Amino acid sequence: MLQNEKSSVSTAAVNRIIIGIILLIVLVEMGFYHTYIKHFPQFKDYLMDGNYTMHFNWIMHFHGIIMMGWVLMLLLQPILILKGKIQWHRRVGTLSYVLAPLVVLALYLANRDSYFSGVAEGGQQLGIKYLAITFPDIVFFAILYSLAIFYKRNAALHMRFMCSTAFLFINPALDRALESYLSLPGFPVGIIIVLSLVGIVTLIDSLRTKHISPFIIVFVFFLLAKLCFDLRDTPYWQAIGKLIVKMF
Repeated sequence: MLQNEKSSVSTAAVNRIIIGIILLIVLVEMGFYHTYIKHFPQFKDYLMDGNYTMHFNWIMHFHGIIMMGWVLMLLLQPILILKGKIQWHRRVGTLSYVLAPLVVLALYLANRDSYFSGVAEGGQQLGIKYLAITFPDIVFFAILYSLAIFYKRNAALHMRFMCSTAFLFINPALDRALESYLSLPGFPVGIIIVLSLVGIVTLIDSLRTKHISPFIIVFVFFLLAKLCFDLRDTPYWQAIGKLIVKMF
């Protein structure tokens, strides 16, 4: 067992985390290959389906670098634990105090960019509809990271809340993979898959620990994300969206 002040994490659990993060990286590479990665390094504009021109800008590059940096940190941390380098694990963890705000900033900029792209394409209503898909991630990430820091001396809870941030990276990559390789609608199908995955993880973790798993919070977050998506055309979300865009 890998021990700290209040709780312990099994080696098997750490191995599962490492495998899960590696699979997430593979999914990200697959999902963003056609829309981003294959255009490296020129990143020339190209015509997407629906006669929409994809224009690469610095926000996309900044967003991609910061998000991948976070995922790589999530991969490095359990590897350091597995090798018994707990001090290095804590040192790398302090980097999250800088990296986490950058993740929030990157998400904010991406939301802002998405909103104004929607406005240019079809007016404010369309821009606000786009926010129904992207904006919840800012709130969810901030809450999950804050919980991870609050419980940093409880290894079991800290691990679960930090790992929970990785779930937020699944849907954007899965959406693009579904559209690119299977010609399926991205978010509507992807969110159901992610909800099912988080539900299974929550159930297994609850049965194993004989307590309600902290992953239930993630499950509720994804339910709320689906609700925002389902309400994107309603006056309710449009009213909420008009408050959000005041930050832009």
